[in-house]
Amino acid sequence: MDEIREALRDGLREEAAPIGRRLAEVKGLSNNAIRRLAGIEAAVEAERNARLDDVTLLIDLLTEGWRAMNTRLDRIEAALAAQPSNVVHLRESA
Repeated sequence: MDEIREALRDGLREEAAPIGRRLAEVKGLSNNAIRRLAGIEAAVEAERNARLDDVTLLIDLLTEGWRAMNTRLDRIEAALAAQPSNVVHLRESA
């Protein structure tokens, strides 16, 4: 009976050893894939944040440009309104 048990154990070891090695290999490969995906995710997140910063800066520059243009136009309109007009009105509107 002990010989049968011993033979069964040896047989199971011989059959299970390649499965265990393959399982360890698959586990190692999956851990490697997870690490690579985490790296890709971090790179994509950093790139996304950089693009958001670029868009924010662009919006700030455009907004400030329009404000400066509005200020300049207000100053020009005020200067033109303060000057006497050389326009002769042909008819007075009632």
